[in-house]
Amino acid sequence: MSSKTVLILGGGWGGLTTAHHLRSLLSPEHRVVVVERNDRFSLHVSNLWLMTGERKDPEQVSRPMTNLKREGIEWAHAQAQQLDPESRTLVTDHGQMIGDYVVIALGAELAPDSVPGFEEATYNLYETEGAARLQEALKDFAGGKIVVLVGGAPFRCPAAPYEAAMLTESLIRSREVQDDWEVSLYTPEAHPMAVAGPAVGEALEAMLAERGVGYFPEHAVTSVDVDSHTIHFGDTVVPYDLLIGVPPHRAPKLAIDSGLVDETGYIPVHPQTLKILKDPNTLETQFPNVYAIGDVTSVRLLNSMLLPKAGVFAEGQAQAVAGAIAADIAGQPLPHGFDGDGFCYVEVGDGMAAYGAGDFYAFPGPRVTLDMPNPQSRKAKEEYERLLDLWFEN
Repeated sequence: MSSKTVLILGGGWGGLTTAHHLRSLLSPEHRVVVVERNDRFSLHVSNLWLMTGERKDPEQVSRPMTNLKREGIEWAHAQAQQLDPESRTLVTDHGQMIGDYVVIALGAELAPDSVPGFEEATYNLYETEGAARLQEALKDFAGGKIVVLVGGAPFRCPAAPYEAAMLTESLIRSREVQDDWEVSLYTPEAHPMAVAGPAVGEALEAMLAERGVGYFPEHAVTSVDVDSHTIHFGDTVVPYDLLIGVPPHRAPKLAIDSGLVDETGYIPVHPQTLKILKDPNTLETQFPNVYAIGDVTSVRLLNSMLLPKAGVFAEGQAQAVAGAIAADIAGQPLPHGFDGDGFCYVEVGDGMAAYGAGDFYAFPGPRVTLDMPNPQSRKAKEEYERLLDLWFEN
């Protein structure tokens, strides 16, 4: 059997999960190469704890890519610039690479610049350094109006803005700030985590109301004025004293320039195989041995909504793709594909989280439940940080 090379574009949650599973499934003569421009892996699920001060420093929630623990996973520190999916040829700022298999796991890029004033005015919750700066700002907060602002949809980790609002309320309440203060959430969404169904949305709205967090759906931000501390939603103007931002997202330039995105703005893929679709209506795929997973993709559900952008789905898709590639190399029957199952721990403050889970591929729409908040689910969420120990040398 000739040696094969698998190129994984992106060293985030989905990319590294793919790499680790492939390395477990393939014999040593086959290469697993992760192409990643950043020199550190950050576990973004920990940004909320960095925000609240439970994690004191960004070094606690990230690791150098050079410390990848698993032998046989190569890390190419390079900027992917151009991809020819037909020939599986990748051009980077350090040269050209060709793969027998390509897995596109580039994630979604943050685009705070797409809303005037957003980048200058907000503490960016989705960046490790932004969460660290927010930690200091919350320490100094003495009263006023805190706003969690969602800059656009879709965005990764759909529960994060709601968690940020409830965790902030819990944090400020525990400090017994004497001056008047309030926490509000503004989002363009019609309902919280709408794809999970009305019952989940209603439960989240009730959790916000119980904690006194103001909730303002269907508010699409048009600009932010950093000088006057005001947020503009068309003709509606809202003041703020401290602004926590969830920036708009977009597909990476490479995905756009390679002609892979569709009208959703992301790469359409087959729900089970994660191969790139030629025709979403017939599920006809294209580009043999090329896959896309995680936040860079769009997966149409049976209710015509899109699969949320969340790490748990990137992880499941990565496992499915790794199994398919390993089986193809070995000449074995392909395993079952990605099944659409997902779960989430929604932090509500006071050391508790609510566990939500379900089948997102169900007919006629996702069947998802959300349990009542409890301390055990909060502890279970912390287990995700074990990835830093499993994947990297300290």
